[in-house]
Amino acid sequence: MAEKINKDPVYRAVKSKEKDYMLNDGGGLYFFVGKNGARLWRFIYTFDKKRKKLALGVYPGVTLEAARRATEEARDNVAKGIDPGEIRSDKKKAKGC
Repeated sequence: MAEKINKDPVYRAVKSKEKDYMLNDGGGLYFFVGKNGARLWRFIYTFDKKRKKLALGVYPGVTLEAARRATEEARDNVAKGIDPGEIRSDKKKAKGC
């Protein structure tokens, strides 16, 4: 499996296009670029035979290294049989959001 394909300057130089698109960084980590200029980190994974997406944050607020660390943690949780999306929703419920 290819991991850590790109370096930060690649993501800094990304421009929006007529359609939304994603750049693969390996291991399920993607850099989403919206046609409106939004730049977001996403982790795409399979849990319980379903494909799911987990938003990791807005670039440059969430750096490449932080996104990779969050992806690694989420991948570890999937390997343990824990859904990372459920962890996030439980944290939101505990906060009262």
